Amino acid sequence: MKTMKWALLLMAGVALGFAGGVYAAGAKKEAMMTPAADVKFAPLDPKDTEGKGPSLAVLFGDMKKKGAPVGFLLKSPAGTSPGPHTHTSDDYAVVIKGKQHNFSGADEGASLGPGSTWYQPGKQVHNNHCEAGEECLLFVYVPNGFDFQPAPADKGAAPADKKPMEKPADKPAK
Repeated sequence: MKTMKWALLLMAGVALGFAGGVYAAGAKKEAMMTPAADVKFAPLDPKDTEGKGPSLAVLFGDMKKKGAPVGFLLKSPAGTSPGPHTHTSDDYAVVIKGKQHNFSGADEGASLGPGSTWYQPGKQVHNNHCEAGEECLLFVYVPNGFDFQPAPADKGAAPADKKPMEKPADKPAK
């Protein structure tokens, strides 16, 4: 009987210690601030060694972890479009800078300026276009991990009149 009491006391002590450790770990969280000049952007495409395409800065989550939520800043050069594509997860975006389009089909619709938002259902073919004039900066949240899958143009989003994520060549005036 004494052995049983000691075993129960030991288990209770371990449980309390574990609960205390979890509480202490939670209590160690601290606020973090990063000035805009210190935000570190990296090319979205690892092959983009010249930094001419879109870049991103992960704010929370892990881009490599499939199915896990992630939030990031996405910078796109002015006048660029990735071409028709899908994502497995839904995504939510807020335009911070520039004029951005998020669309299905051939009609880009009205541009979305700073403060504008969109919700894009997962697995729906769509395209994006950052208008010429200034780069676009977006905050993007994907609750189920980030991926990018190119889609044929005939599957719902017309290609832009420029190469994917490259600035269009200057056209001579007519």
